[in-house]
This record gives sequence, C-alpha cells and structure tokens, in this order.
Amino acid sequence: MRHDVGSNFTISEGLTALSRTAATYTTTAIDTTKGSTAAIFLSCGTWATSFVATLQYSDDGVTYTAEPDATAGNTVSVTLTAAGSGTLKCPNPRGRYVRASVVLGGTCVFSATNMVGPLRRVEPAVAS
Repeated sequence: MRHDVGSNFTISEGLTALSRTAATYTTTAIDTTKGSTAAIFLSCGTWATSFVATLQYSDDGVTYTAEPDATAGNTVSVTLTAAGSGTLKCPNPRGRYVRASVVLGGTCVFSATNMVGPLRRVEPAVAS
C-alpha cells in the first residue's frame, strides 16, 4: 500500500524560523491520535555554540517527559555541531502528544516542522 504524503500525512509548523538566543524552546505538540507515527524536522540556519533537541511525550499535553531510551525505536535526541538539519523520529509514541525540547547554547536561527501520519482518517477528494 502506498501513502501519498500530501493527503495521508499532516505537516505543520512546530516553530517558526527565527533568530533565538541561548535558552530552552519547545515545539508545538503533535497529537498522535490523528496518525500512528510522528516526526519533527529541525533546521538550523546559523549555529552558535550548541544545539540539542530532545524528544518528549505526554498523555495530557501539560506534563512532558523526555524519551528515556531508544527501545521503542524513537529518536531520543539530536545534537547539531554546525548549521544543518536533524530529525526526531517517533514511530512508536509513548504518549498521546510528542514535541521537541531544544536547548541552545548561543544565538541560532532555527525552525521545526511537525509531521504526523499515516492519518487514521483521510477525507475523500471533492469532485469538481
């Protein structure tokens, strides 16, 4: 079975591309009831001293826990050592919601894109 990315996955902005100072930032949460897997794509246009993104999960969307290990097949964290990109993959979500927590050691321009799917319900195309 083939899955068309455009109609069977939801892609949304997790964090807008902006220049951010040294601090901890969290992406918009992905609700995994809409699809069975999730991924967060990170893009760092300028890099300062450190960039570490950690996958987190939650059942209530309020209290988040860091992904403890890779036994579920999920990416625990991504560390960038230069401008570039990374992916937090979550094929087996531990909770209803997943997000990334990004810790910057200096000023960086970065963004995050969320993806969830394959969707549990796909709307049929409207006939024209």
